[in-house]
Amino acid sequence: MKVQQAYIFALTRTIRELGFDLSPFVAQDSAMEDAEFYKLCEEAIALARDPTLALRFGAALHLGSHGLLGNALMSCRTLRQAAEFLVQHNPVRTAQGSIRFAFDQDNAVLSMMPGVELAGAPNFLVEAFFAAAVTAITELTGLELAGCRVEFSFRAPLPEEEYSRLLGMPVSFGKSANRLIGPRDAVDLPLVAAGNVVADMYVRQCGKLLRDQGRAENYAAEVRRVLLNARGEIASEYEVASRLHMSGRTLRRRLSCEGTSFREILDEARNEIARGYLRETRLSIAEVGGLLGFEDAANFRRAFRRWNGCSPQCFRETSVDSGFAPAPDTRETAFEMTSP
Repeated sequence: MKVQQAYIFALTRTIRELGFDLSPFVAQDSAMEDAEFYKLCEEAIALARDPTLALRFGAALHLGSHGLLGNALMSCRTLRQAAEFLVQHNPVRTAQGSIRFAFDQDNAVLSMMPGVELAGAPNFLVEAFFAAAVTAITELTGLELAGCRVEFSFRAPLPEEEYSRLLGMPVSFGKSANRLIGPRDAVDLPLVAAGNVVADMYVRQCGKLLRDQGRAENYAAEVRRVLLNARGEIASEYEVASRLHMSGRTLRRRLSCEGTSFREILDEARNEIARGYLRETRLSIAEVGGLLGFEDAANFRRAFRRWNGCSPQCFRETSVDSGFAPAPDTRETAFEMTSP
């Protein structure tokens, strides 16, 4: 699988802040396979020789850095849902690597076992993972992580106080596992997305895209991913081409070689999103059309009938009859959180 460009940017920026330059090892606008990225990390480790590098790198990875995974986490209603999604769509991309989320009597526990050890810093991926997890949880909740602590299974290369300062919580070493431990009851507090009627549908859509991501590596699949991953307005052909680092003309030519067009993929994506809204929300027909970029509800109705052979209202009623009723309007009021 390809490594997010944001990961490469965060690593090169972290190294630059430490006074070193990774640019000779990075091709401009070039995606990397996992093995290539791990090699880049080893180059960074050899250059910096700084035991805090992994923690600094992980802290630089904000939710937006994680692409589809980050977008899904931002749409989760609780930390429990976010942790379960993270485990299901494990970003530790090796057969040996694992992430687990569990509970004991008083605590919620997120644990991680790396599948790769990097030369010069065998615990680099563990440290980066938990630094990124702390950053993500802080962004999701808007709160300081009171009552949380991190345990590592290895010996401390730095004083524990230095780790605690960088992670913002108590850290201990020589434990039985690598894990982040926090109060059990905190994982079910509502997050910002708790009041969003389409949040659950968006999380499921991201999950489907993540499952499909390792399949067909073609341009049609990439265009579909960008369109279905859009938050808010549907992206235009120009915007999609820009996100794929090519011109609109190049994108059209490559899609043509695959026997399709941007318009065909756009219609498929709009239809999939529309069917989800109609099945799972109480949004009006006009509101659904507006979310899909139709200025006129009548145009949306005509397009939907062309795609499905029935009107949006008929589709919604049939879905209810088939047992796929729109989600009841039981929106929770988002928990009021204060910034740290």
